[in-house]
Amino acid sequence: MEGELENRRRREKVRRKMIIFTIFLCGVLAVLLWLMLKFPKKVAIKKANMNCTDDMRICPQDWDLIRMSCFFESKQDVTWIQGQEHCRKYHATLAKIVSQIEMDSIKSFLENSTYWIGLRKHTSDNAWRWMDGSHFNNWSPISGSGTCAFVSANGLDISRCDETRRYLCIRKSYCA
Repeated sequence: MEGELENRRRREKVRRKMIIFTIFLCGVLAVLLWLMLKFPKKVAIKKANMNCTDDMRICPQDWDLIRMSCFFESKQDVTWIQGQEHCRKYHATLAKIVSQIEMDSIKSFLENSTYWIGLRKHTSDNAWRWMDGSHFNNWSPISGSGTCAFVSANGLDISRCDETRRYLCIRKSYCA
């Protein structure tokens, strides 16, 4: 009886040691797999982005690649704030256009309509700022009255933000 009890204890001890060893072995295998599979991918992505050339840049479906950025032109009319909300759904913002050259490039893609962009007059200091907080550098005259800017065939115009028109989003392009 006592011998049987001793055998049972030894088997239980061996079983516990085997469970601990198995858990330890699984942990080591998980770390090795993570190092072999996940970590190199992160490093490889960073290296690929550093070597990305202009012709390797791509945009999501229905977006246009213009001067290293992706642009999306909506087909529906919304207010300026609604346009910004729609752009955010695509990890984008209302477009920032920083020069006449960029404006000409963008206008060649747009349909004959008007599009909200991310330029707005701040009532606190009467300064025109882009959505990222940077100041408009007056590369183009702005005509109209209101506090929200849009692109038209004439260039940059402004109106009340609660008027409705199409909107133009911008986001970064990514490497293929």
